[in-house]
Amino acid sequence: MSRVLLVNPPFYRLLGSHYNANSLGIAYIASYLNKRGHDTWLYNADYLSDYKYIKLKKIFSNFGNYKDYFKDTDNAIWHEVKDQILKFNPDWVGYTSYTANISAIKIISDKVKKANPSIKQVVGGVHATLDSDILDTLTSVDYSIQREGEEAFLALVENKNPQHIPGVVSRDKGSLLFKTGIAPVIKDIDALPLPQRDKFWGIPREEWKKVDVSYVNTIRGCPYKCTYCASPFHWDRKTTRLRSPESVLEEMHHLKNNYYVPTNFDYAASANIEEKDQLKIEDNTIVYFVDDVFTVHKKRVKKMLRMMIKDNLKMRWKCEARADHLDDEICELMAEAGCERVKIGFESGSDRILSEVKKLETRDEMLKGADMLKKAGVPFSAYFMAGFPGETDEDLKQTIDFAKKVDADYYSLSVLAPYYGTELYDTLMKNGHELDKQPWEYFFHQSPKPMVNDKLSTKVLEEYLALAELNKQSRKKRGYI
Repeated sequence: MSRVLLVNPPFYRLLGSHYNANSLGIAYIASYLNKRGHDTWLYNADYLSDYKYIKLKKIFSNFGNYKDYFKDTDNAIWHEVKDQILKFNPDWVGYTSYTANISAIKIISDKVKKANPSIKQVVGGVHATLDSDILDTLTSVDYSIQREGEEAFLALVENKNPQHIPGVVSRDKGSLLFKTGIAPVIKDIDALPLPQRDKFWGIPREEWKKVDVSYVNTIRGCPYKCTYCASPFHWDRKTTRLRSPESVLEEMHHLKNNYYVPTNFDYAASANIEEKDQLKIEDNTIVYFVDDVFTVHKKRVKKMLRMMIKDNLKMRWKCEARADHLDDEICELMAEAGCERVKIGFESGSDRILSEVKKLETRDEMLKGADMLKKAGVPFSAYFMAGFPGETDEDLKQTIDFAKKVDADYYSLSVLAPYYGTELYDTLMKNGHELDKQPWEYFFHQSPKPMVNDKLSTKVLEEYLALAELNKQSRKKRGYI
């Protein structure tokens, strides 16, 4: 039996907030290893025992403080994480990676290696999948895993030869990397054990119930190819796999019986607390389907919704969806099945930009979906981005006008970060943009200014970011506050 600690490195804490949700990627690996006799725990270094979260506008303004953490590798937070890892006394440590936390993993893994070189360290997740050479950056990490980690990590822990494990990158003859290719997909995802929802390291047992374990994944992959998204390459868009409705409902019943806390608490309303830069979130009160596109298969979605209604679950939930997947029946079933919010990626109000980023939707199609949700009484969030290559002030003004016309219940506004491994990143690099000269920690959607667009005026960008003020107006109009 091996002792394994799977780590979600700090990120939101560096921005003045925190993240109390269970990271599903490593939670699935933990349950997979535990089922086979290993002692695997989860360590969320972004967790704080606090229900108050800062708002997006405040996160933008904290960007300067965030950068300072990476200039100071002896900052207390890095020592805190290193000490928690060493206190666990692991045989193996695994890190979940996305582009913006590579620098954090670098700092932490170097400290762990220096303190105890016998600990084997592994990196997996999105960035490790996309960058097969990541071990050249993470010089203290022993292995990386490309794509799904359950089977590859188990093989490593059971001391199989890494050069014979599909999906594993190891070192061969010193600094040379030995690559076995992408890990094969797990075809029957219904057969996977449910993700680990306990064994939380670094959190007092009496606080385990504060960890938000209500995240549910029903799909692996996404069939779309938006140029700003890494999912097509991370999962391979040709291998999108769907859990059966029966499997999903089994997990929802498990959540309800063991973790779910029914409430009418309006967790998103700014009126919950006095501070204007904060909001309050009660965890485990709403199921979050974290699929890239929950509504990707209409017949399956309708069956799941009918099963939720038939089983009288009475669980609040939210999901990610595309507006062009919606029809009146789906929206009505969502309302009856307890949908609290649908998160729609509109991205832009310019048909030109939508076409260039291969969104495969138009303004009219998206507006039609929004109208169907409003007709059925289903609240929804509208996600927009600014700062696309070639985007002009006129394009962004169209986005601003469109956002107001959509009349969403909530607005989430981002400034484009061209993630490593996306088609957009590769195109920009081929055209001579020096994105690879940017520190990894800059690649996140709360960057305060466009990374690849110097054409947008400060005035119009500020007008775009001011759309966040529509949140309170929209909720007040609908009687939420």
